[in-house]
Amino acid sequence: MEQKRLLLFVTLSASMLFFWQLFINPKIAPPPAAQNVVENDAKDPQGADAPLVAKKPDLPGADKGAEVKPAPPEAELLKNPQRTILLGSLDPDSGYFLQTKISTTGASLVEAHLNDPLYRDLNNPKQPLKILGEFAAGKDFKRSLDLDVAQLDAKLAALNTDCHSANWKVLELVKDPDDPKLYQSVLLSLTAPDGSIEVQKKYELKKYPVPEGKDFREFRDTDQAGYMVHFDIKVVNHSQAAQKLDYQLLGPIGIPLENAENTRKYRDLRIGFLQDDKSVDNKMFTAPEIIEQLNAQQIEKYSRAFQYAGVDIQYFAALLTPDGKNYDPQLVNGEMQSNYSASIEPVLVQRGLRDETQSRITVQVNSKDLDLAPGGDITHSYAMYTGPKRESLLGPPLNATEIMDLGIFGPVAKLMLWLLTTLHGFGLSYGIAIICLTIIVRGSLYPLSRKQAIGAQKMKELQPQIAELKKKYGDDREKLGRAQMELFSKNNYNPLAGCLPIFMQLPIFFGLYTALNNAVQLRGTPFLWVDNLAAPDALFQMPFAIPFLGDQFNLLPIVTVGLFVMQQKLFMPPPTDKDQELQHKIMNYMMIGMGFMFYHVPAGLCVYFIASSLWGICERKLLDFQSKRRPSTIVGSDPNVIDVEAKSKKTQNRKKQTDENEPPAKKGWFARLQEIADQAQEQAALNDRRQENSRDKGTGKKSKKRR
Repeated sequence: MEQKRLLLFVTLSASMLFFWQLFINPKIAPPPAAQNVVENDAKDPQGADAPLVAKKPDLPGADKGAEVKPAPPEAELLKNPQRTILLGSLDPDSGYFLQTKISTTGASLVEAHLNDPLYRDLNNPKQPLKILGEFAAGKDFKRSLDLDVAQLDAKLAALNTDCHSANWKVLELVKDPDDPKLYQSVLLSLTAPDGSIEVQKKYELKKYPVPEGKDFREFRDTDQAGYMVHFDIKVVNHSQAAQKLDYQLLGPIGIPLENAENTRKYRDLRIGFLQDDKSVDNKMFTAPEIIEQLNAQQIEKYSRAFQYAGVDIQYFAALLTPDGKNYDPQLVNGEMQSNYSASIEPVLVQRGLRDETQSRITVQVNSKDLDLAPGGDITHSYAMYTGPKRESLLGPPLNATEIMDLGIFGPVAKLMLWLLTTLHGFGLSYGIAIICLTIIVRGSLYPLSRKQAIGAQKMKELQPQIAELKKKYGDDREKLGRAQMELFSKNNYNPLAGCLPIFMQLPIFFGLYTALNNAVQLRGTPFLWVDNLAAPDALFQMPFAIPFLGDQFNLLPIVTVGLFVMQQKLFMPPPTDKDQELQHKIMNYMMIGMGFMFYHVPAGLCVYFIASSLWGICERKLLDFQSKRRPSTIVGSDPNVIDVEAKSKKTQNRKKQTDENEPPAKKGWFARLQEIADQAQEQAALNDRRQENSRDKGTGKKSKKRR
């Protein structure tokens, strides 16, 4: 019985399934249409998808030999795939200095990396430094060298796209003749849906292998051309009528802000305007200044021709410059005018969330109107320098050395940089080279510092006499000043002489400070426990943050300020009155302020200050030791010897005291100055007496007449 039921169930189920498939299912779900068969699924060597070619199925009654009509332009435009093309190489021995990533979306430059082993990512030293990158905020993104053509955008609006977001067509991809795996140029194109306008962009990286017999480091530090990304903008008129076009070109985007917590140099906009004598007028615009213009809706557009325009940080720069034989600026109404650009203006890419100084900025080039004849075309050539800020790399033809910001002590800073590089060339690490540079600088200043130290020692020995004079004359400042000058003159001491060595050292000090602050060689260079001489040593991270100092414990600034305090305590004479006590208090407060100021100073500068302070301490101790072995030459230890009332008589009798057989002692310039002042004072007193006598005589004559 059970077997019969099972057999009946299977028979009915099979019958129902057959009936469903034969009559009901075809009406509910018809068979799918024939699919396009992919004929070529190749990948390009860079890993980007190549255009796919679809094979259409043969239709009944169709002639296989008939010519297929081309798709309309808008259909071809929408078929352009999104691709990324790598130009250059990350191998420093390849002959390329850069590797750039070009996207067909907007035909823009997405990324640029430096392949020099000296320039690595500070957060990940194994990775090359990405000097340019895209900025994206939701659907909005900005990339270097984005191009917009308003007339073409108007035609692309029907397809809900524009020059910025459309995928351009790759017309040509040129391989490196020495290495077929690498590419050195790419040509991209975007055509209007009606075929009337075409815009082409060509990117190219040129290869510069190290010449035989030349050092790699020397070649990389002097060859500007290797850091140039060349690109052309070509506009073609395919219509039978004349057209007028213009474009807007965006400058470099994404230059990294390194060591943002400690740096004093943020992203700044640089524009070098051409002068009528072909020189360059460098202008700098900070991010807060650009934001202020934007808030006031007064973004200024500059119509002058520019030599370079871009963004720089402490050690690197990305600068756009006109290029090509057809670039010909002319002097018009007293200003140089470009035949490429009508104006150039700053652009705020992203406002800093916490600090406006950390905002992202760039520049935009607005072209002149391009008058295109039917079938005509116009090409504008540019180049973009993307590399380190070295004077040897920023010279002609870029002419951008002014962005180094060496200041008024530039010649001294250049000399210090040359000495630092030369010392490193002898095989010394940069930390040892800084110490040797300090020894050279302080050694050359030894005669001046020795004179200053001797003067300070003499002033220290004169302190008891000065204290006695202050007790004797009290609040009579005039007599006290004369007595002190007489004391200084007798001991051949010039209080201003100690200032001369300080003023002589200031240019060297500021020049060396500027040099070390701009030395890209120190970036990422280790020394002792320091990972990067261009940043604070950051011995460890504290579990809490100190206001104005942060949460990093920097040891070298503490040692530096400690040595400053030690020098002050060792060599400043003890205070003898309230004024000097006040000066000591001010110096102590200054040391506290210097502690805050030096806490974020690069470690390389701290190494210099530590070495300089140790030199100064040893130098002063040596001079003190030598002075103790010499007998004291202080004259006039008894303050009663100095009589201000008899000062004029002593001045008159100085010549009589000189022995006729011996020539008079040679006076110092301060003593001569004092003598001239005394004579002038005596002459003024004599004139006053004469005037009083003349007045008395006049009064006597008037009284006689009245009588």
